[in-house]
Amino acid sequence: MHRSIILAKAGKYWIYAYLYAKKDRENITPNELTAFKKLAKDYASAGEDRIAALLRNTELLEICHDD
Repeated sequence: MHRSIILAKAGKYWIYAYLYAKKDRENITPNELTAFKKLAKDYASAGEDRIAALLRNTELLEICHDD
């Protein structure tokens, strides 16, 4: 019923970027795909320290943690 865009695994984190209902749209656009691919490269090259900083600054939100 939903589709999600998961960009990359950055260290121990999976970067989950976008969720949409299939009833609302069939697919992402070619321009969105290009932008998601660029974003995926950026996150994939980010180190643990950069990801931790993004979490601290609330630029990323951790939605699940096993601890």
